[in-house]
Amino acid sequence: METELKIHILVVDDNHINRLLLNKVISKWGATADFAENGLQAVEKVTANRNYDVVLMDVYMPEMGGIEATQLIRANNEPYFQQLPIIALTASVLSSERGQIEEAGMNDYILKPFDPKGLFDKLSVYQKV
Repeated sequence: METELKIHILVVDDNHINRLLLNKVISKWGATADFAENGLQAVEKVTANRNYDVVLMDVYMPEMGGIEATQLIRANNEPYFQQLPIIALTASVLSSERGQIEEAGMNDYILKPFDPKGLFDKLSVYQKV
């Protein structure tokens, strides 16, 4: 497995430990990350910065969940907001949840607790060349 990612990620998760763990893994690969604690912060950061290569979005969070946040991001018709890869972070993927993830405009999902190799493989698709 390659161990380098040239990518800027927005990690959105209400759990502080999950954010720390993701940061540890991501930074080990050379990727950079910003963090948000809920969907509302995520929408604000994506709108203000427009510099993320991919978003890792927890599905269930207080204030605003990942599904709603993704819908708000996708509601903007500018190409950046339509094409920004958004990967759901979720503890389970029942068929109904998979449908919600797809309908909201999320590109993929990663199960928590995540497998580092699986995360690397999914993120490497979106890295800058």
